[in-house]
Amino acid sequence: MKSITLYPGAKINIGLYVFEKRADGFHELESIFYPVGPENSNLEPDVLTVTVFSDKEEFCSCLSDDCCKEKDSLGSGSQKVLMVETGLEYPGNPEDNICVKAYNLLDADYQLPPAVIVLEKHLPVGAGLGGGSSDGVCTLKALNELCNLNLTLEQLTSYAGKLGSDCPFFVRNKPSLVTGRGENLTPLTDFILAVKEEKQKESSRRESCGESPISKALKNLSENYSVQIVFSPDCFVSTKKAYSIVPKRKKMQAQSSAPADSSDFSGKPDKPYIALTELITEPVERWQGRIVNDFEEPVFKEFPQLEKVKASMKETGAVYVSMTGSGSAIFGLFPSRPSRP
Repeated sequence: MKSITLYPGAKINIGLYVFEKRADGFHELESIFYPVGPENSNLEPDVLTVTVFSDKEEFCSCLSDDCCKEKDSLGSGSQKVLMVETGLEYPGNPEDNICVKAYNLLDADYQLPPAVIVLEKHLPVGAGLGGGSSDGVCTLKALNELCNLNLTLEQLTSYAGKLGSDCPFFVRNKPSLVTGRGENLTPLTDFILAVKEEKQKESSRRESCGESPISKALKNLSENYSVQIVFSPDCFVSTKKAYSIVPKRKKMQAQSSAPADSSDFSGKPDKPYIALTELITEPVERWQGRIVNDFEEPVFKEFPQLEKVKASMKETGAVYVSMTGSGSAIFGLFPSRPSRP
């Protein structure tokens, strides 16, 4: 028997653009995912403990008779894994938990030993924070280590993509530019290197380009701001409904600040498009009203109390406030980190 405990964190969306549907029926997105946890926010992470057993006998001996009445019934897939949920209520059946899906995904390829997964839930569910996705990816990481699978980051990212569109982010858990339907992930550190490389080619020089504006922006954000998050459990936002009511942008050329002449199919004028990788290089104090979440306007109409939460955070000193994902969590960036109790 071997165990490992991990602490899944969350993410916030710094800007979220929703474009028209693609040919495959998915919407084109653009966002910056930024990791949050106890080190830079008021969030308490989930606690995930995964235990694997050498065989069925050892597995069953650790379970109550109610959990394992017939040892021979433990076959493959979900029959080999027990999911235990504590803390905040998690919707649905335990066997449908994303952690079980992560186990089954690896079990199909590697015939994993039996396992018990215990999830102590602290991150709110359905808040746009990616807490469930983080749980699933941490399960992949735990099983990779416990079962000596030796999966590379690229392989883990591939498996994570099968769990959900935003899951690959949590493999590296670094600030990233997200495009496509959410499956195209570029860590901003890689983006910085790519920009430097392009500049060097254009100038036919190989000397250092110095610290990039994005590097400075990320350093400033991590060193000088804390993230405070407010979740309203009475405001459940259906992602499907949110996509149906959000005004969609026309796909325009990057870094074009002028709006297009046409209107989108929702009947509203197109919104000006400036790439988020350009906007985040501006001072944080200038982000409000420029770095936006396209879901905010329609979701606030549905839940006016969320707009009041946003206004309250501004009044208490936040220099930038936004909804994350399709809601309903609201986060604010505060100039100094408050002391934790």
